[in-house]
Amino acid sequence: MEIYYVICRALSWGLLIGFFLGGFKLMAGRKEYTEKQVRALKLLLAKITGVVKYLTILTLILGLLWCVYFLILGCAVPEQAEYATNMSQLIVSVLTVISIIFAFLEFVRRTDDR
Repeated sequence: MEIYYVICRALSWGLLIGFFLGGFKLMAGRKEYTEKQVRALKLLLAKITGVVKYLTILTLILGLLWCVYFLILGCAVPEQAEYATNMSQLIVSVLTVISIIFAFLEFVRRTDDR
C-alpha cells in the first residue's frame, strides 16, 4: 500500500508543478494555429468524445446491473450483506470517476464550440 501512496503523491506533485508551469507559459504568449489545425482538432475531439460517451453509457448500464445484483444478494443472503455493500460502493466509485472524465471531455468540447 505504501507504493501506491508514493505514486499518488508523486503524481500530485507532478500535476501541481505542471499546472503552474503551464500557466506561466500561457501568460508568456499564445501560439496561433491555422484554421485547418483548429478544425482538425475539433473533429478529433468530437470523435474521442463520441467513443467516451458510448463507453460511459456501457459502464453505467453494467454498473446498474451489478449494483442491483449486489442489492438482491445482500437482501437474500444476510451473511453476504457487508460484502455486497462493499462491492456496490466500489462499483459506484468507479462509475463516478468515469462520469467525471466524460463530463470534463464534454465541457472541453462545448467550450471549444463557442
